[in-house]
Order: sequence, then structure tokens, then C-alpha cells
Amino acid sequence: MTLLNEKLAKKQKITDKQRENLDKLYEELDVLFGYAKVLNDTDQLTSANAHKLADKVRNIEFELQENWNFSQNPLCHTWWNKIDGCRCPKLDNIDRFGTDKIINTKCPYHGEVGLESH
Repeated sequence: MTLLNEKLAKKQKITDKQRENLDKLYEELDVLFGYAKVLNDTDQLTSANAHKLADKVRNIEFELQENWNFSQNPLCHTWWNKIDGCRCPKLDNIDRFGTDKIINTKCPYHGEVGLESH
């Protein structure tokens, strides 16, 4: 079970069903991030599986926003560049939250995909 930010959950009026969904989504992120780490550690990360992982993380981010009762906005995603091996500048993107993301063209997850997909 994931420990949710209870203050935020109360403010956003999260239902028991949404709480259950959020727990599942955070667990799914953990699994995807673990899988990405294994792929990176064993040099098995390919362009194809990197893009599939990035797409899955992106879809989870939208589901998280929905279950947190936030509007679905890709500019407000916070998990997309926490995946193991992402080369996009983390601190710069934290500073730019809510605006266009900075993508490293050599990032295996985001570099070839481009801004329009994330």
C-alpha cells in the first residue's frame, strides 16, 4: 500500500476507489521503473522498448492526474524523467513545471520521441 499525501488527498476529495486506483498506479510505476533499471543494467534497453516504457509512464501520469482530481495536462507530469536511464535534465524540468519540457536529444526514452509526445 502506498502512503498517499493525506493533506492533498483530503483537499482533492479523493474517494476510496480513487485511493485504491492510486495505490495500483504507484505500484505499476514501481514495476516499470524496476524493469527499466534491469534493462539498463543488462544493456538490453532498445529504442523500441524504451519508447514503450515512456508511453506507459505517460499513460500512468494521466491516470494519476485523473484519480487525484487534477486536470489532465502533460506539462504537469512529474514522473516521466524519473525512469532509470533518462538523460533529460531533471532539475531544469522541475524548475519548468507546468511549461514545456527540456528534452535531451540523446535520451533513450524521450530524445527520439520529441516534445509533442510528452
